[in-house]
Amino acid sequence: MEVAANSVIGKQRISNEDYVGYFKNQQGALIAILADGVGGSNGGEIAASTAVDFIGQAFQNHHISSIIDTKAWLSQTISDVNNKIVEMGIKDESLSKMATTVVVALFFGNQYLLTHLGDSRCYLLRSSQLKQLTVDHSYINFLIEKGEVKDGESIDSNLQNVIVKGLGVSSDADVDISNIQFRPGDQLLLCSDGLTKMVSDETISKILNMRLSGKQKVDRLIDTANDNGGKDNISAILIDDLG
Repeated sequence: MEVAANSVIGKQRISNEDYVGYFKNQQGALIAILADGVGGSNGGEIAASTAVDFIGQAFQNHHISSIIDTKAWLSQTISDVNNKIVEMGIKDESLSKMATTVVVALFFGNQYLLTHLGDSRCYLLRSSQLKQLTVDHSYINFLIEKGEVKDGESIDSNLQNVIVKGLGVSSDADVDISNIQFRPGDQLLLCSDGLTKMVSDETISKILNMRLSGKQKVDRLIDTANDNGGKDNISAILIDDLG
């Protein structure tokens, strides 16, 4: 299994509030985590880095004994880091509005657990076909699901980055956790909206299907987002089974 990750500032932001990381426990199992922070001052950066480091370091000390136990551990760990981010905001007024998306893939054997909060995404490329596995927890998506706007309609730009779920958004950080088989040749892409708002799914699929290394694919995705405007921070983690 090959893992490649990168996070860049983009062309229009003055700081990078995205944060990525991947960690292994003592059994050699892998967890990949991507977070896209929001908030005033440097709050977004702190929220994102707190999320990734907290979950990653906890996983390094976690022993996988069963799927059920590991699902419970992941759910509890996300709840714990949410509480930590909320408490940091209460104690420090400058961090009071900080929050972050998070998307997590935890691999063991030939399967993985997947969960997320916010609009950072996970895609699966299988048999050359790209599929989005996550549903954006965004205000725009909320309006679309309620039928108040149609997909593709122009939306107030002030609402485009509003998330309705995330770490630090509220005391409730309940997550849905999927258990998915990881087949030979599969590629799993975790990415922030700085990528998906600049690069179409069709182009993402085209790049992932290229005969390149994982690092080259991640770099190509990020370069394409920058070439298309780079309006936000851009981050990606690619996990390739390699067949």
